Amino acid sequence: MPFINDRLNEIKQQQDLKKMLQEDGSRPIDPSGPPESLPAVDDGADLDTIRRRLRHRIMGQNQAIEAVVRSVAIGRAGLNDRDRPLANVLLLGPTGVGKTELVRQVAGILRSDPDDLSRIDMSSLSQEHYMASLTGAPPGYAGAKESFSLFDRSKIAGDPYTPGIALFDEVEKAHRSVHRAMLHVLDNGLLKLANGQETINFRNSYVFMTSNLGSAELLARSRSRVRGILDKTARGIGVSESTVYRRVSLANEGMVVRKALEGFFEPEFINRIDEIVVFNSLTGRDAVGVVRLEISDLARRCALRGIDLAVDPAVAAFIAGQGFDQTYGARSIKRLVRDQLATPVARAALGLRGATGESVQLLAEVGDGAVAVIPVES
Repeated sequence: MPFINDRLNEIKQQQDLKKMLQEDGSRPIDPSGPPESLPAVDDGADLDTIRRRLRHRIMGQNQAIEAVVRSVAIGRAGLNDRDRPLANVLLLGPTGVGKTELVRQVAGILRSDPDDLSRIDMSSLSQEHYMASLTGAPPGYAGAKESFSLFDRSKIAGDPYTPGIALFDEVEKAHRSVHRAMLHVLDNGLLKLANGQETINFRNSYVFMTSNLGSAELLARSRSRVRGILDKTARGIGVSESTVYRRVSLANEGMVVRKALEGFFEPEFINRIDEIVVFNSLTGRDAVGVVRLEISDLARRCALRGIDLAVDPAVAAFIAGQGFDQTYGARSIKRLVRDQLATPVARAALGLRGATGESVQLLAEVGDGAVAVIPVES
């Protein structure tokens, strides 16, 4: 009988978990008592280190970073509700501001690698029947016995010392039925598959969701004539980067995004989220920081190919000023670095050594209104 089988499976999972904890040296567990939470992770990185590493990779999003650090602190201290995920965090904001990258960097700190997480592209679940990709095929359909699901269970369940991380990317693009299926995950940390025989446990996992809700309206506002006049005036009198001007702009953006959130999701969905964080649009100063990160990544890729690339510090500011578009965020910066720096480096390297793979030394600097890449004599 399905009910009896479900109950037997749950009892077996609890017994296996308690046995694993006891073998790992945890305190004795009373088998007749309530199920215990997994111990908090301690990978050697304290909260200040986590905050510093995230700020090094994510520019201009201190509020979002603090929200993540709060969630990690609660999970490590074991103060979270044991019948729910460690934290349910919704990251809102325009495209290209670092929402997905923030979750990847958290995975790199708490787990082994930035890609060591269970990531679900919610845009691929835009139709109702795609919900079976999460919950598995129902009884009577092909694949019901195999319990196939998009979730990588090992990256969700984690282990007694490493939390799992689940990312629902662009959550608003999924069908409404998928959102309703997520209610059980957000509320009690369990997702029972459609065959009724297996359950995916999220109670030792951080659940992150990203969304671009409100981006269309923010884009329309940024391109409006009135906003253009205000920004031009602010730059003219030297207050465009001032704290007061930024606070007013960010407050307006936050109101737009939250209004879009409340108009799209049902109240019971929003009510199950622990942290709702609105990301800021990137400023010119943030753009320079992102360019520096992209240059560092390019230099590492060059080193793997036998290219010793040195970049003059003035190159970062020059590239950021060549066409950074606040509307498209960091992705527009990646394109700029590719066009302004990576292309000249590739041409110079191929011109010097062809396809032989010999080691070369190159220097990138600003000259005559462009980035020039020249060979360096050994």
